[in-house]
Amino acid sequence: MSEGLTELQARYDRLKDQAVLDETTQVLIADLLSEVEKLQTSNMALRRTILKSSSKESRMSTKLRDALYE
Repeated sequence: MSEGLTELQARYDRLKDQAVLDETTQVLIADLLSEVEKLQTSNMALRRTILKSSSKESRMSTKLRDALYE
C-alpha cells in the first residue's frame, strides 16, 4: 500500500473508533478504500508493462536502427 492509502485507512479507523459513522457509511467507505487499493495495484501493473515495452524499443542497436531507417 502507498503512504496515501495507508493514511486514508488510518483516518478511517480513527473515525470508526470514535463511533461517528453509522454502519452504512462505514460499509461505503470500506468499499471505496478497497476499490482504491485494487485500482492502485492495477495502475502499478500497467506502469510496469509500459516500462517493459518502452525499454524493449530502446534495445535496438544503433547500426540496426540506422539500417532500417535507410
